[in-house]
Amino acid sequence: MKRILRHGLFLAVAGTIIMTGCQSQNEGQTSGSIVAEENGSTGSTETVIIGNGDSVTVTGTGAAVDQRVVTITAAGTYRLSGELTDGQIAVNAGKEDEVSLILDGFTISNTSSSAVYGIKSGSITIITEEGTDNVISDGTEYQYEEEGEDEPDAAVFSKDDIILEGSGMLTVTGNYGCGIRSKDHLTVKSGTYVIDTVQDAVKGKDSVKIEGGTFTLKAGEDGIQASNDEEEDKGYVEISDGTFSITAGAKGIKAVTRLEISGGTIDIDSEDDAIHSNGDVNITGGTFTIATGDDGIHADNRVVIDDGTIMIIESYEGIEGLMVDINGGVIDLTSEDDGLNAAGGNDGSGNLEFGREGRPGGMRGEKTDGAGGAFGAAEGAYIKITGGEIKISASGDGIDSNGDFYMEGGTVIAEGPTDNGNGTLDYDGTGTITGGIFMGTGSSGMVQSFSEDSAQNVIVVYFTSTKTAGTEWKLTSGDGTVELTGNPAKEYSSLIVSSPDLKEGETYQLTAGEESMEITVSGRITQSGTRSGTGDAMPGKRGADGGGGERKPGEGQRPGGQKPEGEPKPEGEPQRETAPDQKE
Repeated sequence: MKRILRHGLFLAVAGTIIMTGCQSQNEGQTSGSIVAEENGSTGSTETVIIGNGDSVTVTGTGAAVDQRVVTITAAGTYRLSGELTDGQIAVNAGKEDEVSLILDGFTISNTSSSAVYGIKSGSITIITEEGTDNVISDGTEYQYEEEGEDEPDAAVFSKDDIILEGSGMLTVTGNYGCGIRSKDHLTVKSGTYVIDTVQDAVKGKDSVKIEGGTFTLKAGEDGIQASNDEEEDKGYVEISDGTFSITAGAKGIKAVTRLEISGGTIDIDSEDDAIHSNGDVNITGGTFTIATGDDGIHADNRVVIDDGTIMIIESYEGIEGLMVDINGGVIDLTSEDDGLNAAGGNDGSGNLEFGREGRPGGMRGEKTDGAGGAFGAAEGAYIKITGGEIKISASGDGIDSNGDFYMEGGTVIAEGPTDNGNGTLDYDGTGTITGGIFMGTGSSGMVQSFSEDSAQNVIVVYFTSTKTAGTEWKLTSGDGTVELTGNPAKEYSSLIVSSPDLKEGETYQLTAGEESMEITVSGRITQSGTRSGTGDAMPGKRGADGGGGERKPGEGQRPGGQKPEGEPKPEGEPQRETAPDQKE
């Protein structure tokens, strides 16, 4: 609730407070007094601000006190300590002034506005002193001077740049809106931060750039967000280092233009997408542990993964974008639906009111193709794998491209669905393998192999019976060399394998449990066994009970992406519904 305050209690007007002589035992350091004090160790001049519960003492220049509001009006360094109850540090300096706030064991609360409020400055740098604990909090209701105002709305709020650094700890509780918010750029260089907030924990309009630090973020909405969608060169998030534990009611990390992660240890538990960009996601390093009610990694445009260790232990879809490029790294993901997915349009997850069933809000938001339907064939969609080690455990399709799929290198182990309504591999355009190792197991009802124009040999196997979870399969050459082997954690009745070592004309022995067969590689796609009661899965086709056939862009699915007849929605697959829009 936002109430109106007509007298501007928290927008203090800067003024000069004159020393009045002997007003206390510490002459020249009473509330409102101003005395310049030189720091003997550095030679610099700091203004010292000490909270005394319901009063505050200022020693130095550039700051004035009005009741419990300290207004800083000049560039400089300000050292804060003590405790200030229901007060405010307001920065209202010149537009080029750089203001540094050193938190030296400082606690401040405000029940009706931001505790730290940047009205105007070039930048505000908040430095936590080594070995200190510092606490900033606001209340559940804000008071504004004018009807319709909605700023400030964070415990720490600035209309200009915020820079965070230091060796101490800062705890921020945002009871009204965000925890720390900049209407410009927000940069974190170092420090330890514990932020608990009803909306976004860390938010920069133009950008969020994190170079280091330790973060424990609990957010009712997004953990980290950059929100400027009006300027192409803004609205981005960059993370190069840091340790993160993020629990989010919406997205873990969100950018509206681009999201780049090159390092750090990142642990996310989110109801909506864990890592999300309305534009591109680029990952070149870092260690990730992700549990989410929606996508592990999502980009409306392109996902590029060059390196990093990524473990997605819970997701609806693992990694999704219009274009997905995986060039390196180690990826281990589990998904309720598709493991890797290339599809057009936004994913509708901005409409997600909580992602996991059994939690508040229930079901996921429906994914759309931009025209109100679910994802279907999408122009420009592709998945390309050139390197890396990728393990997929998917209840839907293991790899699903609504365009093309290219495998040029790396190793993929895909454990696909156990039901016959999905397949280990699914593409609507061309699916080629020219390098790397592919090992895919799953059900046999919707098997789709690679295309005939692949440059690497492929073997497709239908077993005579379903193999139980944990049943090892092994492919050996004529001299007894084990070429490929696997030990799937789920039951399976089909197998797709490809390797540069599979030679034309050579005979291999395949065993799976008690079943054994000889397979001679002949042609680019070699099939062994037949699905009982169904047609074979030929190159570029998906077999299905009573259905299947070649899948080309725009074919094989109804408008809006619904499965055609013969591709029933698997029993027990999560349903989707649309929830109200999240606040951006």
